[in-house]
Amino acid sequence: MPAVPAGAAGLAHAAGLAEWTFPADPGCVRTARAVVRDTLRTWHLDPVTDLAVLLVSELVTNSLRYAPGPVGLRLRPLGGPDAAGGVRVEVSDPLPVPPLLRTAAPDEEGGRGLLLVASAALRWGTRCGGMGKTVWFELGSAG
Repeated sequence: MPAVPAGAAGLAHAAGLAEWTFPADPGCVRTARAVVRDTLRTWHLDPVTDLAVLLVSELVTNSLRYAPGPVGLRLRPLGGPDAAGGVRVEVSDPLPVPPLLRTAAPDEEGGRGLLLVASAALRWGTRCGGMGKTVWFELGSAG
């Protein structure tokens, strides 16, 4: 089981669930990548680890850029506690506005993160509510 990294709070890690809350601080992107990498290696999901880390980095960065509060991260294995079917990743923030999937102009510095998620994930989506939103994606065990 991965240790609670500095800057993360509310770790609930059990077979079938890993969850963290990060402060709205740019350093949490690095921490989020580390906990995803450690957890997916523990779950023997090495083939999807790099892709999951990349997509989490994009979503956490988007949350920091647009939302005013903490960022939640949750990992749940697909196909049972051994993660044989892959992983579902959820990134939450307190802004209830859904993200916009768009195509960035060639000279824009941003605007590609959600398109990357949509292109690389098996499935993805958003849930919005009064307490904020969650953007989620699923990766198969083979990437």
